[in-house]
Amino acid sequence: FLSLLSTLGSPSSFWDASTPYHIASSTCEFLIILTFVVSTTSKNLSQVDKLWSILPAMYSFLCIIDHRTMLMALLSAMWSIRLTYNFHRRGGYSWPPWEGD
Repeated sequence: FLSLLSTLGSPSSFWDASTPYHIASSTCEFLIILTFVVSTTSKNLSQVDKLWSILPAMYSFLCIIDHRTMLMALLSAMWSIRLTYNFHRRGGYSWPPWEGD
């Protein structure tokens, strides 16, 4: 926690566009809006289920600042691969992505 605070510096530096945390949170906000729009227009509200196994690994790779966060990102990626494989195996993904459950 202290290393995170020292990386961020002052609370206003979190919103500096060059910090990895700002990039990850901005990406998350964009994907929330995109998922909502696609879910609403396709009348399929389970669109987020297709992303929940992929996005945490992406967010963790966006936040790499040292060796410890690199390890966390790799572990998150391994977990995401397992979740994505199981979701795909059970027919969770389809093409185009906005169709299906």
